[in-house]
Amino acid sequence: MNRLVIHGARGSFPVSGPGHRRYGGNTPCVSLETSAGMLILDAGSGIGHLADALRRRRQLPSFTFLFTHFHLDHVMGLPAFWPFYERSAGITLMADSRRFPGWQKQLQNLFQSPRWPASPFKARAPVHWRALPRPPGVARIYGVRISSWPVRHPQGGASYRLETPAGSLVLATDREEESPAAEKDFARFSRGADLLIHDAQYTPEEYPKRHGWGHSTWRAAAAVANKAGVKRLILTSHDPGRSDVEIDSILRQTKRLFRKTRAACEGMSFSSFR
Repeated sequence: MNRLVIHGARGSFPVSGPGHRRYGGNTPCVSLETSAGMLILDAGSGIGHLADALRRRRQLPSFTFLFTHFHLDHVMGLPAFWPFYERSAGITLMADSRRFPGWQKQLQNLFQSPRWPASPFKARAPVHWRALPRPPGVARIYGVRISSWPVRHPQGGASYRLETPAGSLVLATDREEESPAAEKDFARFSRGADLLIHDAQYTPEEYPKRHGWGHSTWRAAAAVANKAGVKRLILTSHDPGRSDVEIDSILRQTKRLFRKTRAACEGMSFSSFR
């Protein structure tokens, strides 16, 4: 069993309203479940959908969180993940300690009084804190081969490549265009992936005023997909001010440059990436 689900695809902060119903308004969270356990990449507000789905299960899988970075929109959902409050749950949190020194303490400080009434990390579930191998190191968790690559984002960021029997996936939720050499390196990291989920928060017209904010344009995402020779592209990190109709327009424009493109929406799932 390999099942990938996108639970949140909105960048920066969650939004709601009639203009955001089809693509959703929750911030990033993606899960990949195998027969051995569940990987959760980031814990934005979208993790609430995953938590709701888990309530229908008789038995919980083992959970391992992988973080792209620790900005609030990528961790704000952690206290809503109710398995933290179950003794039977097994939870591991992982990140690159060299890229994000002190990340464990930062998370612990964020979710405690006066910012939050009760720490999820001191609840009932046993919680393990572990470091990911620094690139080009590789981790193997739940039958998935996991590697990471640094990306341009304020205070640093990471992208992930997951190799599974169902295919290969590269996730780059918050990534700004870089120098030609760095773009070449990232394309090499993503080479031949079956699925590339890539930041497309801005339009090319918006980008000059947002340079240095840590996000890409849909045109840059298409360029990476072409350079890397990936099979399919999923646009994510939709701008919080972007309506469903505007995302539709971005998708049409991107397809002219990379035909096999979709826009991420809450509930989008894949049992095979190929």
